[in-house]
Amino acid sequence: MKVFEDIAPFYDLVKSHRNHDAEAASIRSLIQQHAPAAKTLLEVACGTGTLLARLQEYERIGVDTSAPMLDVARKKLGDEVALVHGKMQNFQLPRPGADVLLLLDGAIGYAGPAELEPTLSTFARHLVSGGLLVVEPWFTPGEWEPGKVHVTHYADDVVTVVRVAYGYPSGRIDFHTTIGTSAGLRAFDERYNFTLHSEDVMKAAFMTAGFIDVRKEAAPEFGRGLWVARKP
Repeated sequence: MKVFEDIAPFYDLVKSHRNHDAEAASIRSLIQQHAPAAKTLLEVACGTGTLLARLQEYERIGVDTSAPMLDVARKKLGDEVALVHGKMQNFQLPRPGADVLLLLDGAIGYAGPAELEPTLSTFARHLVSGGLLVVEPWFTPGEWEPGKVHVTHYADDVVTVVRVAYGYPSGRIDFHTTIGTSAGLRAFDERYNFTLHSEDVMKAAFMTAGFIDVRKEAAPEFGRGLWVARKP
């Protein structure tokens, strides 16, 4: 079972419920408020490059652990954006030193308990002094509601995608996905091993990784708000 491999060609469709234009505008406003001189932007777990495509005023770099997702991003972004295959816990860029680093869509949940602080330390190494870190949180233990079956349905003129999800107490989510096109049906399973970090644990990890001005900000476009921090 390879995470994001089968879903990659359909990922933009299954994320179509998000208002990407509003999210990009929110991120742009946040950067203008906290890092108005920023020129370089690094998005970790960039997926298919949907956000990067909307922030063209910056020099952009994307990192993702899924080669199929990056293949979709390359078709979308062309040669204007550098895309790097790597894990958020320990990726390496040939030229670190971004002014802003983004980690959105709850991707911090992929960092296990022992990986959280090292992941944030990796982020710090890739930021300039004074650089801005923006992290969209995943669910906390108190917010998580395990044992529910969640069904989503997406369709355009070519394809229909139905996903059935089940969340476990540990934070793990299993998906069964069916894809329908004029050629017929195919199905596959996915498993995502999330960790439910409390806000106290998150804040402590930011500070241990060396970040300052750590705070949780409300952001209407992001249901769980955004963590914002700065590298000294």
